[in-house]
Amino acid sequence: MLAPNSNEVTYNPRIFDVASEAQARSIILTPEGGCLSHQRWETETPYLINLILSKVRLTENSFVLDYGCGIGRLARELISRTGCRVVGVDISPSMRGLASPYVYDDFFFSCSPAMLDILVDRNKMRFDLAISVWVLQHCFEPQDDLNLIYKSLVLDGKLFVVNNERRVVPTLERGWVDDGIDIKWLIKKMKLIEQEAGVLDPEIIPKSLVEGTFWMLCAKKK
Repeated sequence: MLAPNSNEVTYNPRIFDVASEAQARSIILTPEGGCLSHQRWETETPYLINLILSKVRLTENSFVLDYGCGIGRLARELISRTGCRVVGVDISPSMRGLASPYVYDDFFFSCSPAMLDILVDRNKMRFDLAISVWVLQHCFEPQDDLNLIYKSLVLDGKLFVVNNERRVVPTLERGWVDDGIDIKWLIKKMKLIEQEAGVLDPEIIPKSLVEGTFWMLCAKKK
């Protein structure tokens, strides 16, 4: 499977295969700027949850899609704080396998993007909010993932994204490769209304990540 826009490198999703929770944490939040994975986990998680909940009101009746859930870092906190229902989606079977015991809540389950597609098409599953944090930048075909997220939302449903502006994909031949695809532009050309956008707090997020990254809240329109 060749990475888009390249005849030289092969997309490598196996980089997201993990054997333990500790390994998963180190991939989900890599050490950056002298900040270790566990330190990022402890500081960034509540920051992002507070940011999301300051922009979107969630209740026990809210249905949330965590797209690229990993082991359920954000899903667990959203459920704990609001009582909402969350479906986590991830391409890594091992991440999904770790998510259920990590979240450990009856209001959560995880599945693959392919299964979400089936649930959306056949069972008309729809979400009030979709979140995607540090995910779209690593997807093989981010436009396909955005299309799936879009059709999974109710009308006026919200999408909250944290991402690099440019895509960086894992490859077999050259490790992580910046192929120049503009993620923010892909989002902006969707049938979504941008409601608010901003930059991440450099006092909490490693400064090496803040430059070239963004958060954005959009709403689905017809």
